[in-house]
Amino acid sequence: MKKINFLGLRNLHLKAHYLITAALGGMQSGITLGWTSPILPYFVSKESFLPELTEGQISWISSLLALGAIVGAVPAGTIADRIGRKWAILLTSVPFATCWITLMVTGNVGSIYAARFIGGIGSGAACVLVPVYIGEIAEASIRGALGAFFPLMFSSGIVFAYVAGAYCSYVIFNAACCMILLPFVLGVIFVPESPMWLVQKGRKVQAAQVLSILRGPRYNSAEEMVVLQDDANRIANTSGGFKDLLGTKAGRKAAITCVGLMVFQQLCGIDAVLFYTVSIFQAANSTIDPFLATIIIGLTEVVMTIFVATVIDRFGRKPLLVISGIMMTVCLGVLGYYFMLKDGGSDVSAIGWLPLTSLALFNIVFSIGYGSVPFTVISEIFPPETKGFASSMSIVVHWSLVFAVTKLFPTMEDRMGQAATFWTFACFTITSAGFAYFVLPETKGKTLQEIQKKLERKHKTGPKYSVEPI
Repeated sequence: MKKINFLGLRNLHLKAHYLITAALGGMQSGITLGWTSPILPYFVSKESFLPELTEGQISWISSLLALGAIVGAVPAGTIADRIGRKWAILLTSVPFATCWITLMVTGNVGSIYAARFIGGIGSGAACVLVPVYIGEIAEASIRGALGAFFPLMFSSGIVFAYVAGAYCSYVIFNAACCMILLPFVLGVIFVPESPMWLVQKGRKVQAAQVLSILRGPRYNSAEEMVVLQDDANRIANTSGGFKDLLGTKAGRKAAITCVGLMVFQQLCGIDAVLFYTVSIFQAANSTIDPFLATIIIGLTEVVMTIFVATVIDRFGRKPLLVISGIMMTVCLGVLGYYFMLKDGGSDVSAIGWLPLTSLALFNIVFSIGYGSVPFTVISEIFPPETKGFASSMSIVVHWSLVFAVTKLFPTMEDRMGQAATFWTFACFTITSAGFAYFVLPETKGKTLQEIQKKLERKHKTGPKYSVEPI
């Protein structure tokens, strides 16, 4: 077992500040994602300031966020390579602020469309930049745990949207979302730049100083600086584009792995659940208040993301994903069965608790695997010369599928029925377990350089699970 450097007590508060500040970008992304769950029921109520909305308009309000995220994700890696991870992360505050201010002053559907699209630009960029930054400042022994900060803050943002949206007026809700940008903007100004990026730009002295801050004052950065310089030399000799990514065995394996993880993360239906949680509970005629049930769902995801942060570097990435895929299948199967009984005219009042239980467990098992692990894998599996481009590509796939799932979910429910819709998602979740078992390389405890060497080697299919002692 590799010795973990805990950075010294004097540096723990600094490390926490840097991680939480950067991950606040993830919280903003989570807020924009969870925003529709409490707001869409308001828009279709008699209290809404909007005229009666069609099903198509409702689906566009939900899905335009994803289209904007695609636009934001595409250039994010390139921008970060040019101006640095830190300042690129700070730039995401511009579309986020524009989104919330527009929503506060808007009075028509067109402005809401525009705000959602612009907010999506910030979300897409943040989903690329924050995991990469955290992956580059983290030590190998605790990179998985630190990488969980992004999905943790993402989930926290969703819960914030659920709670504030349920109990605040429309304007106050959007104003509160905007206010959270203040600690994000002020905090990012004081976080250090990625040492990997600094070495790439020839700023070695500054990179060594950053490593001293991140690892502790007694840390000898010479060995790590040599590794970073080797990576910088490789980057200087490549364009870092699509050809470079697929031109090596390691790059091809990394691309297949991350695209697959993004595909299965979305085709399990998680964002359909997050966008339409209140509506799902209303349709289920559950005995529990839909808004309260939605908040409970969000809180379970936050708690489980914290749990993942404590175990991901002990159990590894692969076992968590396999368990997640299998258990999500069970939850979706049970939820589909409930709707089959309800739509068939059966009395489901005695099991009115089942939708909340199924969705809560679904969120729990999603969080322990496909909710957190893919972002960690993206931050560590790509070679440095293609990391910016490849991370953008993975997030584009992610948000493209968010758009497809959220746009089609209401149509699927209407034409297929809710039972068949959830069973369709279950087919993808069981397939995701097989993908994780047979395709995903285990990266637990390995340096970024060791991961690349492993991807270049031929290896037999089939994982060897091991649990490191505490």
